[in-house]
Amino acid sequence: MAFFTNAIASHLRKPGGGFTGRFVKFMLKIKNQGMEIAAVANSNIEPNDVVLELGFGPGLGLKDAAEKVKNGEGKVYGIDFSPAMMAEAMNLLEAEVASGKVQLTLGDVADLPYRDNSIDKVYHSNCYYFWEDRETVLKGILRVLKPNGKMITALNKVSLNLAEQRGFLREEQYNPDQYMEQLKANNFTDVIIKDYRVEELDYTCQVITATKQN
Repeated sequence: MAFFTNAIASHLRKPGGGFTGRFVKFMLKIKNQGMEIAAVANSNIEPNDVVLELGFGPGLGLKDAAEKVKNGEGKVYGIDFSPAMMAEAMNLLEAEVASGKVQLTLGDVADLPYRDNSIDKVYHSNCYYFWEDRETVLKGILRVLKPNGKMITALNKVSLNLAEQRGFLREEQYNPDQYMEQLKANNFTDVIIKDYRVEELDYTCQVITATKQN
């Protein structure tokens, strides 16, 4: 049982191949859809915005974000360190990547390959609790965001509590209050959390928003 639990936990952080990897990828598509919709909706993406998704998974949020910039000068970037997720997202976003509206990077969110003050909105879903060096990631997000740029985090407290009960996560990894305090300590302002309902899926999750100081 411990082996299975550890295997699931590993693939939740970095989905890969094999039966367990395929199972986790299937579940992530189902579980993350509502959070992706919530994250993009709360990003309030404008047609000329430059947007970045951290840990894009199968690319559902990127597809939604790309739709919002298609008639403007905006662009959508995504970074994920799972080759399996990169392959799925490239397949889903083939047209958007070919048009230049979307650019995907296989890489580590702790080492963002983007210019300083170049991104209007950064969002991520079901993600921050898997960052091994959260302090470094947050400093990188702050670096690439433009002044007054926004960061949006989507999570589901109910699912996270269940993951803890099943041994997939520890409470100190995902505790939203601790995460928000860490955001404030790294010079993010206007840090708030709220419930967000995705009506079309009959689904409720939580969204944390934060702003880079001017």
